[in-house]
Amino acid sequence: MRAPVFFDPTGRRSRWSKRLLGLILLSVILAAIAFASTLVRVPHERDLALPMPQPHASQLRGSPPRHGLAAWLPRRAGKASNTALSIGFYSPGDDASIASLRRHVGSLDWVVPSLITVSGPQHRVSVNDDVRFNRMIAAMPHPPKVLPMVQNFGNADWDGAGAAALLHNTAARRSFALKLGQMVAQRHYGGVVLDLETLPESAMPDYLRFLRNVRVALPKGSQLAITAPAEDEAWPLAQLARASDKLIFMAYDQHWEGGTAGPIAAQDWFVAQVQDALKRVGREKLVVALGSYGYDWHGDDTDALTMEEAWLAAHDSDASISFDPASGNAGFAYDDNGTHHAIWMLDAATNWNQMQVLKRLGIGDVALWRLGSEDPGFWSDLGAFRTGGKPDLSTLNQLLNTDVEGSGEILRITATPQTGHRTIATDAAGIIRQERYDALPTPYVVRRAGAADPKKLALTFDDGPDGTWTPRILNVLEQAHVPGTFFVIGENALEHPGLLNRIIADGGEIGNHTYTHPNLAAASARETDLQMNATQRMVQAYTGRSMRLFRAPYFGDAEPTTTDELGPALAAQQAGYTVVGLHVDPNDWQRPGVDSIVSQVLDQVHAATPENSGNVILLHDGGGDRSQTVAALPRIIATLQAEGYRFVTASELVGVSPAQAMPKVSGHDLLAVRTDVAVFIALAALSALLGWLFFVAISLGIARGVMMAALAWLQSRKKRPEPPVFTPSVSVIIPAFNEERVIAASVARVLASDYPALQVIVVDDGSKDRTSAIVAETYGDDARVTLLTLRNGGKAAALNRALKDATGEIVIALDADTQFEAQTIRRLARWFADPRLGAVAGDARVGNRINLVTRWQAVEYITSQNLERRALAGFDAITVVPGAVGAWRRAALDAVGGYPEDTLAEDQDLTIAIQRAGWRVTFDPRAIAWTEAPESFRALAKQRYRWAFGTLQCLWKHRGILKRRRPRGLAFVGMPQAWLFQILFAAISPLIDLALVLSIVGTALRVAQHGWAQTSGDVSTMGLYWLAFTAIDVLCGWVAYVLDGHQARYPAHLLVAQRLIYRQIMYWVVLRAIASAIGGWVVGWNKLERSGRVIAATA
Repeated sequence: MRAPVFFDPTGRRSRWSKRLLGLILLSVILAAIAFASTLVRVPHERDLALPMPQPHASQLRGSPPRHGLAAWLPRRAGKASNTALSIGFYSPGDDASIASLRRHVGSLDWVVPSLITVSGPQHRVSVNDDVRFNRMIAAMPHPPKVLPMVQNFGNADWDGAGAAALLHNTAARRSFALKLGQMVAQRHYGGVVLDLETLPESAMPDYLRFLRNVRVALPKGSQLAITAPAEDEAWPLAQLARASDKLIFMAYDQHWEGGTAGPIAAQDWFVAQVQDALKRVGREKLVVALGSYGYDWHGDDTDALTMEEAWLAAHDSDASISFDPASGNAGFAYDDNGTHHAIWMLDAATNWNQMQVLKRLGIGDVALWRLGSEDPGFWSDLGAFRTGGKPDLSTLNQLLNTDVEGSGEILRITATPQTGHRTIATDAAGIIRQERYDALPTPYVVRRAGAADPKKLALTFDDGPDGTWTPRILNVLEQAHVPGTFFVIGENALEHPGLLNRIIADGGEIGNHTYTHPNLAAASARETDLQMNATQRMVQAYTGRSMRLFRAPYFGDAEPTTTDELGPALAAQQAGYTVVGLHVDPNDWQRPGVDSIVSQVLDQVHAATPENSGNVILLHDGGGDRSQTVAALPRIIATLQAEGYRFVTASELVGVSPAQAMPKVSGHDLLAVRTDVAVFIALAALSALLGWLFFVAISLGIARGVMMAALAWLQSRKKRPEPPVFTPSVSVIIPAFNEERVIAASVARVLASDYPALQVIVVDDGSKDRTSAIVAETYGDDARVTLLTLRNGGKAAALNRALKDATGEIVIALDADTQFEAQTIRRLARWFADPRLGAVAGDARVGNRINLVTRWQAVEYITSQNLERRALAGFDAITVVPGAVGAWRRAALDAVGGYPEDTLAEDQDLTIAIQRAGWRVTFDPRAIAWTEAPESFRALAKQRYRWAFGTLQCLWKHRGILKRRRPRGLAFVGMPQAWLFQILFAAISPLIDLALVLSIVGTALRVAQHGWAQTSGDVSTMGLYWLAFTAIDVLCGWVAYVLDGHQARYPAHLLVAQRLIYRQIMYWVVLRAIASAIGGWVVGWNKLERSGRVIAATA
């Protein structure tokens, strides 16, 4: 007996194959470790130096005390207050104001939003509704009273003259009062607050009349309040108080906008002003408004600042905030570009001292100017003022999320959110005498640069490089002699090192756009680093230069304000990158049309202002069809150049050359880069190979289906002569091993054939059950049946032993689970009238279609195995006469030495061997046998593993056919198609499934991240590919069922569903068989456990 094909009894091949595999795995692991080390340890360079103002601290000149420290409190205490009204002024549309209101609305009795303005010669009334404010108040079960504030603020200043004219016109005054009353009634306001400022003294009588008009117009129970400035004798406070319910005394602006720099409300000044107001107004109607804000006097201008803005200015200039002992106000100073800035503030320390004054005077009604500008410590002050005790002013929480400063689209984050801390010291009376800011609270601070020259523009391209569109864009840039800045995705650049170097050679620069274009807002810090580092290392490996520019996927805006935008930008900056934002975005990725792309770019560039620059243009060279971008680019360049614009790289907008933005790799990092070069080249080669194999697999799959269906169809068109009546003697051999369930039925079906003079030989190959006993009991008296009981030696050995007793000219061997139709033997035998014929293949069908597994096999038998035999029969290229239904000329068997015992696929081995000996093989589709198929995936995998290994053995054993080109049918058709489709195609077909899964997942991610508009083309392309593959598969299957001629219903849905599990098992067993062949391992028979559920007449 010859040793099985591939078997290595010494085990050397197995050991060497394992060693080789181990060496490969070790090499991959070591390379991966080295590569991972270089990715993790990318040195962080300093980000680019940006031309930003650098303010520095200066000296603040305080004000000398006028009355000594004792003047900080009134000399005499007043009666205790009977009221405790807390009022907050609210600015509609202001994020900080609504945020403060949400935090502290529970501490307020009144909210006064500045909703109504009246200005101009026509006395035009505007109502500034705030949706967020309205929703918030409406949702509260117990909201504070809302009293809208009426102001006479015009476009840029207070309109005192216009307000005076309105008040003097009796009809207009009454009409306006009536409108206010109607609004209060319709909106269920608690009343109204009048804040008419800069009124001339002559307007006061008319103002008093207007107050009486408003009082009459307001619904019953509504409150009428007015504001009045401090230190202004023109305002008759006593009369105004009598005409209103509350007079809100604005006890601040001792030094105001437009005046000279100084304390905004010195403590002694505050005491004097409040005492005077109390005398004239009275304790029951007086509300004292406390300011919590700052003023920045610089040159001839003054800017109002929120407390956070003031603290940020101190932080950025590194100035120390000092508590002026003369005024009790805090302040600091700094110089910026030759301009001196003096900042005075009313912070929580000042507010506490002011509340101590109110408490001593017996005033309980307090207002805050204004919500959103205040020191958060104000609320601690207010709580202690109401309940007693001392405020905790030590912690300073920032309210603002982000502060964006400067102009341009090159970004630098100069501060991150941190909590501030201060220390205070009080005297015996509870007055704060000292205040020190230990740490200032800061939000995110983003400073912008790059807008110094509005005529300089940078063309930037995201999401490439792409093998189709990037070269075309570079062609346009080269023809126009214009540089570009390309923010590349690492996985896209992997196979295009030439494009990266071409960008640099053209004078352009490359920026980092991550490796796979993820949403970094949802990524961990480690993933973010790896995304940036992988792309950095790849660009370094391919170009020898480092990238210093970065743009995050999805968040390229030049005003990052959310955590989603700021997080990735900060991570990149900490890694040494400079972040490039943008303002000009035509949304070319949505493919809006060439004209739209051009017009949007031009319009947005022309709309640039000093505050909102338009120097950076965003376009895309990857991520989809970019033909519109390529077509629009020449027009954009030509038009803007004609208008005097000049194109530069993004780095040149801030005075940095491309060489500085992409410095050469040097020093100790060179070794890491050289390591990465090999890895990236290997990855690029692997990516290209996988892509090539993917298309090869698809091509082979389509080619096999189309070729087999077409050949089978052509064969069916040919007129095939019917063989003559011929009834040679036939010996039927049934090898059996533990077949007690099915052996009796199998013999009975053979004996029921309509063929005369049959010899049936049952070969029991050492069964351990009652197989022999059942045959002896059932057919012991039938002379046609011979029983051979042997020691177990394998199927081929059993068949060869039976051949010694076989007397027929024709030998038919069938498995014990197979049942022949009555005409099957006659149809097989008649073909042997042709003396050249050595074997005839019949049509094997699944007879136990009881579940999905067996139904899938039934479809496969018709659409694959039987279709293949139909196609190959006309070329004398049949490679398998199935063991389930095949007939052999005895002379042909003797010529090749009987059944081969060195392969597991003895039927395929024998089929090829007799053809090599000069015999022909044909196929009769009407010679039908019903066989039992595996009923579980586990059993199916075992059977198909044996088949795959046996096929591989046969192809290897008879490989000389390809060299000698004989017999021609096998040499040119049968063997090549078997190698290609049964081995190679099956081995690489998992790539198709992997590509399908990856494309579905990738497309789903792109739809989720980019939206449908950008990825609908990708989805359509993927859908068309798979619809085409499936349609071809289904069409070829339909051809197989039509040619089958048994009028069975075509289950196309089962053929499509096969792709999910069934075919993956087929691919796996082929890969396992290849591994077994390489290792020289022994593969057992793995006999199928019979169920005996074959039904011969299954439709």
